[in-house]
Amino acid sequence: MRQGRRRCRLPALLALLGACSLLAGACGILGRPAASSSPPPPTSVYNKFVGIEQQAYKTALSDLKGLALPKRAGAPAPSLPPDAFGKGLRSHLVLGFLPSWEIYRASSIDYRALSEVSYFALQVEPGGKILRSGQGWNVLRRGGVGQVVADAHLAGDRALLTLYTGTASTISQMAKAPLAAGTELAAEVAPLLATYHFDGVDLDFESQQGSARAGFTAFVAAFAKALHLRGPHYQIVLNTFPQAAVDPDGLYDVKALARYVNDLFVMAYDMGSTSSPGPTAPLVGLNLTDASVLASYEAVVPARKIILGIPFYGYDFTASGKSPPAVTLGGPVAVTYASIAATGRSALWDPSSQTPYISFKRSGQWHQTWFDDPVSVALKVALAAAFHTAGVGVWELGMAAGRPAMVRALDGGSPPLRLPAAG
Repeated sequence: MRQGRRRCRLPALLALLGACSLLAGACGILGRPAASSSPPPPTSVYNKFVGIEQQAYKTALSDLKGLALPKRAGAPAPSLPPDAFGKGLRSHLVLGFLPSWEIYRASSIDYRALSEVSYFALQVEPGGKILRSGQGWNVLRRGGVGQVVADAHLAGDRALLTLYTGTASTISQMAKAPLAAGTELAAEVAPLLATYHFDGVDLDFESQQGSARAGFTAFVAAFAKALHLRGPHYQIVLNTFPQAAVDPDGLYDVKALARYVNDLFVMAYDMGSTSSPGPTAPLVGLNLTDASVLASYEAVVPARKIILGIPFYGYDFTASGKSPPAVTLGGPVAVTYASIAATGRSALWDPSSQTPYISFKRSGQWHQTWFDDPVSVALKVALAAAFHTAGVGVWELGMAAGRPAMVRALDGGSPPLRLPAAG
């Protein structure tokens, strides 16, 4: 891949959490196969957004009070002051994903800090059928998800059901017969939404099949029309790749797709390089960053439809040295924020990306672990607010179990935006 960029998408992290560790080189972070990917756009594609990015970044920093970000590389990482957001940002959407293997953590979730929670996931098969077996289906049928929906509603949240496929052939087949596949999937999922009282769906179709671009847009349009005939108020969220707004050859025609969904959840992570230790979701810098991604999306779709995805995980690199820049000697291995925090190691700060990392030796070999913490999460939330987006979302809630500061940072010091239930 150009510039060594990894493109392990959201499905990738499932493998991480199904097995608690994962080689990003295999590009699977979520327990299911990773989608194939195209090279990221060259840095020059983002040059026209530089002014917008810098202004939004300055606005974001001004919204954080009493937070002194280190300017020296490798300085101790700062802590997030309790009143970092002052009087608080405007209320915004906060979407959290809860995968099937994390359902046992559901009772510990602070639903009051969220606007929406999405159960991940039911597998979509060719033709728009839903796979009625496997972990996602079995956990749903056993009843634990029903309690999640009830608890979410009690807190004033919406509850969504994620429909997932990362299989290129499945997406290709649906793109060839989009009307039939979209109508079929709506017919399959509508009874489930009604039975379990979901308020809508999250569509997680991950591939870089440029040849399926037009057909995929037609599929989403057909699905949205058919689903809304069954429930006009059902919410539809579509997950997209961070480079999609400037990628004319990928699966997602962002501008066209935005017409058929309520929100676009931008999976703004796995934007780093496997060849050298570094952040998975840099706030600023060159090429793919939170700032450049938001600027590129805002140029083609209304900001009110954009949800910035934030990772509650990071990567541990076996590195050639203690400090960046360094060369990757092994891995990287995906690790959750909870497991990183549990080590008790002191974090350092990288001002070039505005993210933390930990440097340590194990068996005589240097390791660098790059991740997001409450400070970097707060910066991303403030940046999303500066772009006037709908809000932020997180993959995924179980990765910060026992660390409530991570979830609280998502709110920006104000109660999360509440949406009416589907009814």
